[in-house]
Formats: sequence, C-alpha cells, structure tokens
Amino acid sequence: MHISSKTRRRAACLSVLAAALGAGACKDTVVPDYNRVPIPELANSPNRTLVDAAAAGLLHNARRDAPNRVRVIGIVGREAYILDANEPRNVTELVTGNIDPSSFTGNHDYNNPYGTLAQGQLLLAAIDKVPDVEYTTAQREALRGFTYTMMGNDLLIIAYMHQYGPTEVNADPLAPPAPMKTQAEMYARAAVLLDSGVAHLKAGGSSFTFTFPTGFTNYPTKFNTPLGFLKFNRAIRARLDLLRKDYAAEKIHLDSTWISTAATTRDALNTGVYYNFSTNSGELPNTLGTGSTEVAEPTLRTDAQLKSDGSRDNRYTLKIDSGAARTQLGITSRLRFQHYKTRPFFGNTNQNSPIPWVRNEQMILDRAEARWFTGDQPGAMADLNFVRTNSGGLDPIATPATGAAFITALLYERRYSLMYEGGWRWLDLRRFNLLGTLDNYPRAGDKSITYWPVPFTECLARGGAGSAPGC
Repeated sequence: MHISSKTRRRAACLSVLAAALGAGACKDTVVPDYNRVPIPELANSPNRTLVDAAAAGLLHNARRDAPNRVRVIGIVGREAYILDANEPRNVTELVTGNIDPSSFTGNHDYNNPYGTLAQGQLLLAAIDKVPDVEYTTAQREALRGFTYTMMGNDLLIIAYMHQYGPTEVNADPLAPPAPMKTQAEMYARAAVLLDSGVAHLKAGGSSFTFTFPTGFTNYPTKFNTPLGFLKFNRAIRARLDLLRKDYAAEKIHLDSTWISTAATTRDALNTGVYYNFSTNSGELPNTLGTGSTEVAEPTLRTDAQLKSDGSRDNRYTLKIDSGAARTQLGITSRLRFQHYKTRPFFGNTNQNSPIPWVRNEQMILDRAEARWFTGDQPGAMADLNFVRTNSGGLDPIATPATGAAFITALLYERRYSLMYEGGWRWLDLRRFNLLGTLDNYPRAGDKSITYWPVPFTECLARGGAGSAPGC
C-alpha cells in the first residue's frame, strides 16, 4: 500500500494516536496520553504499557468502518437505501453501480484496514523489544497471536471487497509502493496471517495483558482469553474458506469455533463476537441506530415467507417496521430497520447497539453450505432447517432436488438471518454468480458492482490511471 505520505504516516500510528484505548477497549487500564507519545517510542524503545495500548488500538480501529460497511454494501446488495437529498451519491453511485474511486463511496474499507496491517507489523516487532521483566513468554505469545489474527481479519475485508490491493504495507513511507496483488493472493496472505496466530495463541497462557472491549465479552460468551480468542481466529478463517468456496477446509475450521445447535433460543443463535459502540465520551457511536434517511428494501417484506399462522418470517418482524414513505430519485420505501434501534442484539439501543462480527446463526448457515457441497446433504438440511425453524419460525423444508434449488433455499435463509449485518447479501450473490439478478433494479439501468474500486489516491501514488491492476 502506498497512498500518500500523510496517509502512510497515519497508518503507521493509527490507533495509538487516535484514541487507541477508546470504546471500552481498556477502560480498566491506566495509561499516559498516547496522543503525545511519538511513534519512534513504539518502534525503538517500547514498553509493556505502550505495546498493550497499541494492541487494544487494533480492536478500536477494526470497528471504525463497521457501520458504513453494513450501510454501503447493504445498498449495493439491495438490502437498504440512504435517501438523503443532501447526499445523492448514496443513490447516484452506490445504486447505479458507477462508484467514483475518489469519492467517499469509493474509499470504504481500505485505509483503516491497511492501517491495521501497518500497526500490526510495528507491533510484532515491538513485542520482541520489550524488556524481559515486563512480559512472560506466554504473554508475548498471546500478543503475537492476537496481532496476526487482527491483521488477517482486516486483510480479509480488503480482499472480499476489492479485486486488487497490496498484501503488505511498506515500513518505509518513502519506498516504492508495495506491489498490487489479486484477490486470490490477498485471500492467501490473509489465510497465512490467521494461521500464523494459532500456535501463538495456544501458547499464550490464560489471559491477555490488555483489556478487551465488551464485544468480546458480553454476547454472552467470553472470547477475551488466548484460547477463547483462538475460536474467533478460526471463525474468521472459516469465513475466508467460505468466501473462496474451500468447503472442506471450512468444515474443519468451523469445528474449532463455538458453533452449536444445542440450544434453540435467540440468544444462543446470537452468541458471538460483536463490534461494540457507545455514546460515552471518547468512544464510537453506532450510526446505524440513528437517522431517518435510512430505509429498507421493499422486497424484504414481499419476499418474506409466511409461518403456519400466516404471519411473516420472525427475522423480518424482528428487524423491520413500517414508517412514513420516503422517496428520492425514483426510489421509495416505507420500511425501517429496527435491529440497531428498538430491537437490537442483546438489548443495547440506538447508538450503543452492537453490530455482529461473527455469530452462531451465521456459522450454522455457513456450515450448511459447506456440508451440501462436500456431499453431506442430510447434515446440510439439518443446519438449514435448524435456522429456518428456530430463527425464522418457519416450517422445515424437504431436501431440494438439485444443487440450484438448494442454493435458492440457502440464499433465502441467509438473506433474512444476516439482513443488514455486514453486506452478506452482496457477497452471497457474488459467490454464486448471481449479481446479475440485481440489474435494472430498483430502476432501469441500475447495476450492482462486482468489486469496490481501488481508491484514487492509491492509484495516484503509483502513477495514475493504468499504472497498476485496478487503476
């Protein structure tokens, strides 16, 4: 990555300088003011306090893009629209598919994730430099495993959104740009980073040396120990496997997570890791819990299947309500999402509500797909119907006669289970080469993009248009 000297400097110190300890990441830790600590201290003379702060900062940085990721990928995947007369680009770019790589719509999930890679590289080097009296061997191992995991997670986000991007961040901001890689190469590198964390986490002892945010501790299982965090690592690795349709590997990695069909409650389905938000001073609010310009796609209502009593799928009624009609540029909806407002996950409301990072219900549906495409149709249908009946309240369905029919059934369950949680509808349709079904909707000529563009500033640093793949 080689954007601009200003951006590269920001990437190199991202979370340490920018509220590294905010959003509950280390409420219980007393630290100096890291807005005034020069980055050379982390690089050249790190201590335990500074390294712990930088680690906590990776978690802070990871959730910066989460609300907008739900929002903008939700628009291109036809889950939602932002009908705001003051910002028509939410329609003129995201709905039409003509995304300007120099606009705010074309710069999502790029700089911040690469900032995680930059800080991760710096942190891995710093861990080894902290004096021996400040960390045990196990504590260093836990920090290494954590850092590799966060780097792998953020590179995976870059990979599934973009067709091209670097897999490394230059340590020297004056060096030539790191080479652009294909999506397949980014996936491969993300897998290496995630897998690199496994042995370190296993050797990481019983606890971390910094405090985790509530998204890893409150919903309702705790993932803030090295072995607990290892389950999160394997869940992200299984997600990577799903996205590149490596189903055999996915099943293996899911077995090392918290996936379970032992309980049928909503809380059991929601058990997982979440991006946490708060309106407290120094923390980040969840902007999905505010605003009247955000509307849901009208076909979510008409396509919702009916339960035996004639009412709609529980997932629809849980997440969506009707309100006043809103119209902009030929798009109209009266539907509003409620799962970050009045009916959010685990009860926090509005700007305090969490956004799922990965939860049990999603992993069960992921496993259904993996089982089907590795020849285990009974297992696939057991998982599919478990979610369908316990989350949707719908009657179970018989085993589809064809693979195409199974995909249709799977995509229905995923559409309603994962509705407006992370852009999964767009990713699911792309994985099965079905993005074309969104063409000419909601208006004639509208089109869903296949990949997010490489930001203009990245291409400019490489010499402009045509200077590198994706530019």
